[in-house]
Amino acid sequence: MELPDFDTLKHWALAEPERLDALLHQQIEALIAQVGPDQQRRLRGLQFRIDCQRRLARNNLDSCIRIANMMHDSLYDMRRHIVHLQEESLTQAEERVPPDNVILLADHFRSK
Repeated sequence: MELPDFDTLKHWALAEPERLDALLHQQIEALIAQVGPDQQRRLRGLQFRIDCQRRLARNNLDSCIRIANMMHDSLYDMRRHIVHLQEESLTQAEERVPPDNVILLADHFRSK
């Protein structure tokens, strides 16, 4: 589906916000329909959380800030998990390193 031009969208935002909201939900549903069932479930859950934040917001700017905070929190959590995995990986690698003067027999045979 092709989107209306900018002026039409601007008019809807000022005069017919329910029409713009209907277009938004139509576009969201079309996007979610393009992915597999497992991703659809996750995306619908995420969209539910976004819709809740929009309903709780006092105005459009508050809504934008709330959604931006959700994205920031998600990014922070993802970064924290990546750092944790990297630390685990380094710890495991350090555990496997033998003392300086020891050659592992398996490594010796692989090098020949």
